[in-house]
Order: sequence, then structure tokens, then C-alpha cells
Amino acid sequence: MKNNLLFTLGFLILCSSHLFAQDYDLNTYDFRYQKFRGLSLDFDLGSNGNQNFFSRQDTFARDSSFSNRYSNSSSFVFSPSYFSVINTDAVQRTVNASMRGDFSYDFTNRVSTQRSSKENRNDNELNIFYSNTSRKYSGNRFKYFRFSSNMYLEANNDKDEVKGELNRKYDNKSLYNQTAVSYGFGRGRIDQVTDAVQAMFILKDLEELSGETYTNEQVEAIAKGITLIRNNRYLDFRIGYKTQLKMLDSVLQANGVSKEKSIDYFTTISDNWLYANRANRSSGSRWTHYATLSNRFGYDVTNWEGNLLFSPRYEYRREQQLTPSVSINTGYDCFHQQSLHVQTSYSFTASTGLDYAINDNESAYDTEPIADESVNPSYNERVRWISSLRGNYQYLYQANTRNLLTVNVWPGVQIERDIPQYMTPAISGRNAYNIVPSISANANYYHWFSPHLNINASGLLGTNGGYALEQNDFQYQKSQGTFINYDLRVGVNYQLF
Repeated sequence: MKNNLLFTLGFLILCSSHLFAQDYDLNTYDFRYQKFRGLSLDFDLGSNGNQNFFSRQDTFARDSSFSNRYSNSSSFVFSPSYFSVINTDAVQRTVNASMRGDFSYDFTNRVSTQRSSKENRNDNELNIFYSNTSRKYSGNRFKYFRFSSNMYLEANNDKDEVKGELNRKYDNKSLYNQTAVSYGFGRGRIDQVTDAVQAMFILKDLEELSGETYTNEQVEAIAKGITLIRNNRYLDFRIGYKTQLKMLDSVLQANGVSKEKSIDYFTTISDNWLYANRANRSSGSRWTHYATLSNRFGYDVTNWEGNLLFSPRYEYRREQQLTPSVSINTGYDCFHQQSLHVQTSYSFTASTGLDYAINDNESAYDTEPIADESVNPSYNERVRWISSLRGNYQYLYQANTRNLLTVNVWPGVQIERDIPQYMTPAISGRNAYNIVPSISANANYYHWFSPHLNINASGLLGTNGGYALEQNDFQYQKSQGTFINYDLRVGVNYQLF
């Protein structure tokens, strides 16, 4: 009886001592001294082609024919991206910069009994994005500032020849830019708990290795040590991987973890140091209220030329749009750590404001090369009141240090209404509005083969609708539609540092 009592007591003590990973509340970690950055590069170089040959002989008709077709398509895509994150008691700042270049060339050559032809096509796209989001804190309140700019350049041309003579030629160039500045205030805070998650993964593996148990105080102390080590790496590449492991080992020893340094001990902390921080984990909630000034600019010019059989032979279009806008917005974000492996978050943003669109266009069609006096100008202005409500829900599952799954859902609705008295040209009795509901969901899976190389798979399914009404003194028009889209991707990402 006494032995059974001692066994039961010992078992309960053993069980209670093994609950550290489950007992520690990640939502309480608020050590605000994170500074880190990263640079990654995605690239793709591809080429494909085909060769088709066909011939026919007919002895009865004494006729023969053949056709030979060759085509080739080559492409090069590169996409570098940079990020920087600073989180202290006084400021939270996130900087993102990225560029994507997509260049492709297509060539087709056809030879047959009847004729010969060839086609050359070039498609070149370049996208550059930059954003800087800052929150300067005083206690639990903050001042909010955000600047973002997105520029898109595109140049396409296509030339088709038949028997060495021009059949048709197409050339298009476009430029698009959107720049926005936001300023406001808010209350609350989202804290980063990735280092605490990494500390728990390390101690959980060491617990299985050595049988030792660790306290919540050790988890938090080691998490703070990890944060300090990462800060020392910020903008300082002299601290190599071995030095980082030595610093991590010093943090563990200072907090009474694994006095015996076996090879299993070092491989365990090494693997967790490389992989256990791959998911960005956060906790907390905040309200942000801000005003936004933005401007969109678009410029597109197209020239088209055909052979004598086309009428008209020449076409010219130039479209230019300038759209300044102002809006007031309020948003709420909430992140919660359900466990070591699961994070849930949700957010919503409500916005209302004015959108002023100026369209200055030109076009011309002719049987001769187009002269300046043949160009027909077109000009109009439009002011709209736009209100929207959008949300997001995310479920994150980090099964272990090398695998990550996220699922997102985005519902939203936008209402647009014309203000007729500010339209050019004015339309008497005009009443027009547009309602656009939407919802989309996606899933992303990542697996890391090495600290710098991962494979990712993603799938997206979305739908949006539209209900529009346009009415004036002489016309009434109503329309509705539904659109469904999907996207499936598998890719490889290499991080430079």
C-alpha cells in the first residue's frame, strides 16, 4: 500500500513537471527588442518549343503538299525582396521592398506548300514596390505613419510576316504608379513571440533527449536570450554560425539547461536554431484610425499596323488616367497563440472616402500612317464616393520546425456611388452606383530542405460579384455578374541571407 502511494505521488510529480511546454502562455511574451532583416531571391529560367512536319502525296491527283512549323518560347523571371523589422518599446517599424522582372520571347516559323510566315513576340514586365509602416508608442497609444509606392512598367511588341512581307505589327508600352501616405493614431499592440516559440521547440527537444524538465521562467529567459542574439546579427555579418551556436549554448547554460554537452545536444540546438523561427508568430490586439491620401497614375500607348487587306491599316490609342483620392479608415487586428503549434488571427478595416478620376485619352484610325491632325481627343472627369468593409481570418499550424501550413479567408464588400454634379461631361438626372461583394480563401504549405531553401505550394479560390445601376433622364441600365477564379502554384525559394 505504501509503495503504491509513493508510486502514485511520484507519477503525479513527474506529469506536472512535464507540462512546461503546455503551461507557458506565449501570449504573455512581450520582450520588445527585435531587430532583424532578410533578403531573398526567386528566379526562373525556362525554354520550350516544338517542331511539327506533315506531308501528303496523292498519286491519283498527282498532287503533294507539306507543312513545317517550328516554335520556341523562352522566359526569364527574377524577383528579389527585402524586409526589415524593428520592435522596441518606443517604435514598431516594418520596411518591405521588392522587385519582379518577367521577360519572355516567343518565335514561330511556318513553311508550307501554300506560303511561309514567321512571328516574333516580346513581353517585358517590371514591378517595383516599397512600403514603410511605423508606429511610435507612448505607453499603450501610438502615432501611425505609412508610406507605400508601387510602380509597374510593361513593353510588348508583336510582328507577323507572310512571305517576307508585313502582315501585322503591334507595339504597346504602359506605365502605372500608385503612391499612398497614411497618418493617424491608435491604441494597443501586437507583440512578436517567434523567439518564445523557438525557445519552446528547443527545450521540448532537449527534454526528450535528456529527461530533464524546465520551468516557465527558463522558457522566457531563454527566449529573451534568443532575441538578443538575433539583434547582434542585425547588420553585422561578422558573427558566423558557430559563434551564434556558442552564444545560444551560453544562454542555455546560464539558465541551467543540459550541463553535459554531447553531440546530440549540439545537433538538437543547431537544428532548432536553423528552422524553429520560420513562422512569424505574434500576439495581441490593436485599433488603428488613420487618413489616407493617395494617387494613381496610368499611361498606356498602343500602335497597330496591318497589311493592305486590313481596313483601317493603322490604329493609335493613348490612354492617360490620374486618380487622386482621400479616405478615412479604421482597422482592428487580433493575434492569439492557441498552443505551441497553432496561431489564429483576424482583422477588419472599414473605409470611406472620395475618388476623383481624370481620363485624358486619344485615338485614331486611318488607311495611311497617322498624322497629328488625325488624332481624336477624349476627356472626362468622374468623382465617386467609395465605402468598403474588408476582413481576414488566418489559421496557422506549425507542426514542427520544418513544416508550416496557413489558411486564410478574406470576405469584403465595396460600395461605389457617382457624384453627378462633379462629372465632365455632366449628364442630367444621373444616378449610378456599384456594389461589389467578394470572398476568397487560400492555403499555403512550406517545407524547408535547408535554412535557405524551401518548397512551397499554394492554392487560392475566390469569387466576387457586381451589382450596378446607372440611370439618367433618358436611360436606365442595371447589370449584375459573378466571377470565380482560382490559382494553384508550386515553387522553390532561395534566401540569400
